[in-house]
Amino acid sequence: MSLAIFDLDNTLIGDDSDHLWGQFLVDQGIVDKEQYEAANQQFYDDYKAGQLDIVAFLNFSLKVLTLHSPEKLFRWR
Repeated sequence: MSLAIFDLDNTLIGDDSDHLWGQFLVDQGIVDKEQYEAANQQFYDDYKAGQLDIVAFLNFSLKVLTLHSPEKLFRWR
């Protein structure tokens, strides 16, 4: 079995994939622009500073997934 591992962030894509996902949610109108964008940016700044609270970030970033049906999530792909 072969295994290929890729680091997407700032290599295959030009930014952090978690941050871009949050921006996608904002751009699509799925989340409140002002509130979500500010929190997303703060988590990204914390990450870059080496101070990310991973549990708080996961609660924030995954919550939106719990608010929508699997069918709707599938359409976001």
